[in-house]
Amino acid sequence: MPRTATRRRALAAALACAAMLSACTGNSDDSGAPGTPAVAPDAAQTTATSAVSAAATSSLDASAGGAAARDKAFVGAALQSANAYAKSLPGRTTAEKADAELATTGVKVLAISRGGDNPQQVLAQTTLKKTGAAVLVLLVGGQDGASFKAAAVTPMLPDAKLDALDPTSDGSAALGDGSGLSAKPDDVVAAFAASVKYPDPTSTKVLADDPLSEQLRQSAIAQSKALNNQGAFTQEHQPKGVIGGLRLKDGKGAIVFAHLVRNDAIAMRTPVKLTPAKDLTLLTGIKQITTEANLTSNEIIAIVIPASGQARIVAASDQLVAGSGR
Repeated sequence: MPRTATRRRALAAALACAAMLSACTGNSDDSGAPGTPAVAPDAAQTTATSAVSAAATSSLDASAGGAAARDKAFVGAALQSANAYAKSLPGRTTAEKADAELATTGVKVLAISRGGDNPQQVLAQTTLKKTGAAVLVLLVGGQDGASFKAAAVTPMLPDAKLDALDPTSDGSAALGDGSGLSAKPDDVVAAFAASVKYPDPTSTKVLADDPLSEQLRQSAIAQSKALNNQGAFTQEHQPKGVIGGLRLKDGKGAIVFAHLVRNDAIAMRTPVKLTPAKDLTLLTGIKQITTEANLTSNEIIAIVIPASGQARIVAASDQLVAGSGR
């Protein structure tokens, strides 16, 4: 499964060791008036439990059958990330696999989109099996009898909390165009991307401080220093769009899921001989690096954007999906 971004390995360490789908989010109804859920709460609970189980099981299956199962369990960037993770499984330790495994019991439905909104959404919460840490799972689908699939699987950040959503019996209004929020979702995601680029991050007042952003900035600095002036390191985060989202209770904001692509690049001034870690080689085909490397990762973040005040990132996942080197 995609890892929590706060535990991602540094690029320099990976090399030296030898190494979010854009969907229409429906019409907004932020009046706070009760609606009708797109899926009955009991049915949503059954659906969420089944969907999380399918995602967890297929993510750990590196066989051809696993690929087919992931096609049924995931969609968009989440599918690409799950396929990349599964491809790297033979190169991962038992402990690494255990750290990322999702629990398939105790799944809780937090919110259901309202009838008439498109796509239909179910926001569920599960946990990491080993630690019990909370994981948000955004499921989308339901049209014309189509099954729900995971569009985002994002472990929550330390000490993060999600504000109250409308009861599942009423349904939660769709994100829509983001009206009534302190900032447009696309603007918040762009501010995040600019604030964690390297070098020269741009400070922002749109987002509150969070452990993910700080970790990304500190990691980039450490990766650059690890090169000992023998090369240059850069990191860019490219917003790819909002995956989905639902309004909070009483018009107090929204929970928004967005996809970014991170590009890590290293260029050596003097040729070296570096052997990538096995999981990186399995995924990218890179067997040796001498002058440069470029790694591409999916980042999926969950952001609470209030009606007023600063937005805050509450959950995130990070998965290497491609790379090149020579």
